[in-house]
Amino acid sequence: MGFLHPCLLALLARESTHGYSLLQGLGPFGFEPDRLDPSLVYRALREMESDGLVRSTWEDESLGPQRRVYALTGDGRDALTVWIRDLETTQEEIDLLLVALNQNAG
Repeated sequence: MGFLHPCLLALLARESTHGYSLLQGLGPFGFEPDRLDPSLVYRALREMESDGLVRSTWEDESLGPQRRVYALTGDGRDALTVWIRDLETTQEEIDLLLVALNQNAG
């Protein structure tokens, strides 16, 4: 799972929404929505849907064309939890490495 997938899961943990909204919501994760190819986001969403991490439905309430709305599944929430734990462990390891490097430098 690349970095884009867990970022999309994190956004969907907040609320179910459509792909364009997800694309715009990636900014705080370091993605530049104006420079990000939307097809990458939609491909990631399709992959995660195929893996059972998200589900999609067609929105009927829109005045314009129908839009697909994505929602996090229980498996998606579990995958996000695992990803967060892995990041926390990695952060701890990085912190220990930095402390050791700073002790050797001093």
